[in-house]
Amino acid sequence: MQTDYSKGEKITLYCLAGNILLSIFKGIVGFIGGSKAMVADALHSGSDVIATLVVYLCLKIAKKPADDCHMYGHGKIEAIAASSVALILIITAFFIVMSIIKSLISQEFIAPYPVALAAAVISIVIKEIMFRVTYNIGKKINSESIIANAWDHRADAYSSIGTFFGILGSIMGGYYGIEWLKYFDPLAGILVAGLILKIAVDILLKAIRNLMDASPEAEKIARINEIAEGVEGVQAISWTKGRYIGRHIIVDMAVEIDAEKSVHEGHEITLSIKEVVMESVQEVGDVLIHINPGRLKQ
Repeated sequence: MQTDYSKGEKITLYCLAGNILLSIFKGIVGFIGGSKAMVADALHSGSDVIATLVVYLCLKIAKKPADDCHMYGHGKIEAIAASSVALILIITAFFIVMSIIKSLISQEFIAPYPVALAAAVISIVIKEIMFRVTYNIGKKINSESIIANAWDHRADAYSSIGTFFGILGSIMGGYYGIEWLKYFDPLAGILVAGLILKIAVDILLKAIRNLMDASPEAEKIARINEIAEGVEGVQAISWTKGRYIGRHIIVDMAVEIDAEKSVHEGHEITLSIKEVVMESVQEVGDVLIHINPGRLKQ
């Protein structure tokens, strides 16, 4: 169950540096440009810094081999990391909404300056690139925490899109003297928070599912059964169970073989099943096989 996490660690470090620079950049522009939505966007990027750091530290733990205290390895730390990312996003969304509601009640906002629009466009482009690169690597090594971090980047891209239109609406309201358009900027910040919250809940539900040893998709179990049934000496599959340990699926199955087979022959068949299943389904990290007596050969 050894996994090369080097690509994941590398992209996570790059994204960590990118998030730090983006959060500082958007915070300064939001303050100077007078945009509540951009400040909210900067807070989201700031939360990304914490989330990305959590993912990086968890990847360091996840790659450790199995030991006496963790005989199935340390893979479940990835689900914990994904949960942490989701919780950070939820907290960020809460504080964004509270800040904007406060400014709406006190009327402490003005039409933003055009510089905030340029910052939003830059953020959209950079965060979308970070999402695509991180997501592709996460899918390639099947890392739940990296995929969660990728969706965090996509949430930031979405928030910057909302920020862009909010700022644009407020600027147009100020320019043309349309009073109600000035509310676009703070309301865009609330929309941003809503998008962040949705993505956070999706990430959290998936992480909880994996922490509760949820089974892999039925199609994947069917594929494993099909492969095992094709091994010479296997008469039938009695049952198959699977659960995720981080990026790996641990499979337990019972197979029927000829009742007159010797212990040695049965053992060789189970080794063949394990080998072919692990070669054919890359996500499978281990296969434990129980032998049931099958039909006697006539």
